[in-house]
Amino acid sequence: MMAKAIDKLESKEHLKVLPVYVTIDPQRDTPSHLHAYLKEFDSRILGLTGAVGAIRQMAQEYRVYFRKVEEEADDYLIECSHNIYLINPNMEVARCFGVEYNPEELSGAIAKELKLSSA
Repeated sequence: MMAKAIDKLESKEHLKVLPVYVTIDPQRDTPSHLHAYLKEFDSRILGLTGAVGAIRQMAQEYRVYFRKVEEEADDYLIECSHNIYLINPNMEVARCFGVEYNPEELSGAIAKELKLSSA
């Protein structure tokens, strides 16, 4: 969905955005794993990871829900919220988008927010 929204922003609105994916599972999501995973979606998406404490702090600050669910043996799942945050140049949340948006709606809402913030 994000890749299609970016395409629409660039082609219809002539806007450039930097899509960033931050893992909430830094134990498994090494930089090479993130790169391979995100390449399947779109090469423009920048993948970020970090220390567990830094990820927890970021999640708290952005109110991201996540929980580690133990499975069999040494395996586990991560339950989490699925949100897209539009961050302005001052590193503030301009808007948070839930999963109910399709690419057309998402690109339109992002374009509207970007135009409002530059006015």
